[in-house]
Amino acid sequence: MYLRHVFSSVKRLILPRVQVNSKTINQSIYRTLAHAHKNKLEISEVRKAPTEEADDGNELKAVVEATAARKAREKAEWERLSFVEKIVKKFFPSQINSIAILIVAGVGYVIYEQVKNDYEIKHTFSNGSCPNFKFKEEQLLERRTLLDQLIKIVTPAPDKLVSSYYIVLGEHGVGKSTLIRQAAREVGPGVVYVDVPSNVEKFGFAFARAIRFNFKEHIRLSTWIESKMFGSPPDDGKEASWERVLQTFEKYALNYKKKYGSVPVLIFDSCDSLANKDPKMLEILQDTAKTAIDDSAWITVFITSVGNAPEQMEGRSSITRASSFIEISDLTKDEAMTYLIEKRGLSKDMAQSIYDLFGGRIKSLQNAASKLDSGVPFEVIRRSTLQDTARRIEKIKCRATTQEQTFLFNVLCGLLNQPELTVDQLIELESDVTVRQKILDELRNETLLIRSVAAGSFIYHSQTIRVCVEEYYKDKCLHCNAKEM
Repeated sequence: MYLRHVFSSVKRLILPRVQVNSKTINQSIYRTLAHAHKNKLEISEVRKAPTEEADDGNELKAVVEATAARKAREKAEWERLSFVEKIVKKFFPSQINSIAILIVAGVGYVIYEQVKNDYEIKHTFSNGSCPNFKFKEEQLLERRTLLDQLIKIVTPAPDKLVSSYYIVLGEHGVGKSTLIRQAAREVGPGVVYVDVPSNVEKFGFAFARAIRFNFKEHIRLSTWIESKMFGSPPDDGKEASWERVLQTFEKYALNYKKKYGSVPVLIFDSCDSLANKDPKMLEILQDTAKTAIDDSAWITVFITSVGNAPEQMEGRSSITRASSFIEISDLTKDEAMTYLIEKRGLSKDMAQSIYDLFGGRIKSLQNAASKLDSGVPFEVIRRSTLQDTARRIEKIKCRATTQEQTFLFNVLCGLLNQPELTVDQLIELESDVTVRQKILDELRNETLLIRSVAAGSFIYHSQTIRVCVEEYYKDKCLHCNAKEM
């Protein structure tokens, strides 16, 4: 309540001079008329009748009662004030009091925001930043070999041992994020984990949240006063960008290295969102990672799916400072069976059926086990999964010419007999580069095929694709049928 009184007093100070002058003129006119009226009353006082004197007495009584009510109201308001407010209001004029309180409050707020922001960022670096897992920890499968490899690259390294940044990749659903979070949580101090959102426009806020950065850290006293007086926000969002957060991260990374003698680690997960929606941002981050290595400021780890992101990053000169790609693969059969039987409590026969359909893709195994827990029969799961895969194949087929359809099924069915198709083999299947490129792009967009970064060859995206092709499309491979004849 008292702050509202402060702000209203300050607003009265900054009213336009035109209003002030108008008020002064009105007061002058009022005084002149009042003085003339007083003289008139003095002249006519001797002519007053007894009834007029009685009326004046009633008016005087009303004025006295109004004055008493006003004094009672002021006394009640005075009693509601705190001790400090009473002292300030008694010994300082109201306008000076309002300005002083506003300035003190503004300075205190600005200092508080700056100190709080500095403390929280330092606390993040000292203790590490990584969110919890997206499932129960008792369902977590121990993949010790891969985990030890990731722990090694996300551990803050001594200054002299910083030599490269890292790119960790794998197909969708192989458990990259789970493994990198597990490694980051085991390492702890000096590790900052940023989960890139699918809406890349929110990347700056996701980055800021990871290091507990507050975009009000730069706020000025004048800006704060303006926001309180006129309602404009102290930070309208124009500077709420990821570049500001990156500059802040660099500052505190150097402080961390100076204090602890090691270089912190910055993890960017789900970088394929950047590659698909804002390639320029990914290029800048990759160049920044190279510069950070050259300056021994911090180590960057990029986590991405197989596809556009690694190909885009591989084509830039800054890739020379990256370590070789670290690939996360599917679970082995033993690991998958251990997870389904021991972690999810399924029978051996059911675990085998699920593995035959999904292979070692951990995300698919998790979803299938959860559906079984909720009462969905396995046959329903199998049928809906294969129908969804067939629907994506039919989508490509309905847009393709006869020549393109031939190449489409030759590729899909050709992978039934061999683990991968090289570029030379694809050219042998279809010499027209336009047809070949169109179908391969559509197969990749529909997550039916992926391109191996190491060999450049094409393989099935998952075991489910192989099962679907084998059941629904095996007889459509014209190239294979011609060979058999």
